[in-house]
Amino acid sequence: MGDPMSKRTERRPNEARRASALQWLLSIAVAAAIVGLLITLAVDERAIGSLQRGYASAANSVLRLLGHPTQIAGNVVGTGDFGITVVTACTGLFTTALYLVAVALFPTTWMRKLAGVGIGICGIAILNIIRLVSLYYVGVHWPAALDVVHQLVWQSLFIAFAIALWLLWAGRAAARRGAAR
Repeated sequence: MGDPMSKRTERRPNEARRASALQWLLSIAVAAAIVGLLITLAVDERAIGSLQRGYASAANSVLRLLGHPTQIAGNVVGTGDFGITVVTACTGLFTTALYLVAVALFPTTWMRKLAGVGIGICGIAILNIIRLVSLYYVGVHWPAALDVVHQLVWQSLFIAFAIALWLLWAGRAAARRGAAR
């Protein structure tokens, strides 16, 4: 007969592997759900329209606080001279979804993942409002540069911001995970 202690210590690594595999499968399921939600939102005219109008309203509020007599009409913010239209690609939805998938797949606790979700959604939303306001300014004061700023500068900054935000969050989550061991 074998030593009962050796069987107990053999079982622990197997249980840990099973728990780790279950955690990984659950993370993949959450990531797949995020992608499914993104697809659903992107094709649901009412849902995406609400998001577009919400960003247009937020940008309009900031612009009015800054002294611009802008008005909002659906997903369009502007004056009689110039306006910006918030379309699906202008909502940050795709960047947010990519960030959320990266958070879901990162090996950390669900509470830390939940914190990462909140940080990412808020951070990307705030940056998107700043982006919309700045595009309005560029369109009014430097219209020849609008396409370059919109297509090249802001898209690059937006992606870089999401990656940097995730790296900061993941670094902190990993450091806390290491400290807890």
